[in-house]
Amino acid sequence: MPKDSAKANTVNSADYINGFPFDYIETYSLQRGKEYNALIQILKPERHNLKVRKEKRNNLTDSEEIRLSELDALLGATQYLIDSTGRFHFSSQRTNTFICGNEEISLLKNILLTKTTNVNNWMCAPIYRDAIVFYKSSGEIISVLNICLSCEAMALDSSKQVTADSSTYGMLRKFFKEIGHHVES
Repeated sequence: MPKDSAKANTVNSADYINGFPFDYIETYSLQRGKEYNALIQILKPERHNLKVRKEKRNNLTDSEEIRLSELDALLGATQYLIDSTGRFHFSSQRTNTFICGNEEISLLKNILLTKTTNVNNWMCAPIYRDAIVFYKSSGEIISVLNICLSCEAMALDSSKQVTADSSTYGMLRKFFKEIGHHVES
């Protein structure tokens, strides 16, 4: 990818949070918990069996083809809070809502305004388990910030990444914990 193209697909966290007005936020937790893990353990073998049948015999029914496509989208790619069709991830749980002017909004803005001097580039694929949705007062979604605290990665979607200082992720972890949002240690 040309260097200019890579820059166009990345925004600094300070530029991101200063880039649009919003009226309130909601925080979400996803892809975690016993129920989610139990369901994934059921879905993985189902997907595997359909894939093997398709590769070996190519005899899937139309409904099985659709199911395989659904499972591939769910298990074979990075998951975001909101998919390309506008649906929230099936495992997502809203944890909080904060109106602009609230102390938590000020704290979040300050966290994202942290000067970026040290960016870690871990070699793992992010699993976005935390997200912040920014809204207009009408309820229209302005932006969704998907966060992987483990890999220290943030993304708006599959094509737009948000860079932040490595210290930002520790502050985000603390922020989430203080507002009662479950995160892994």
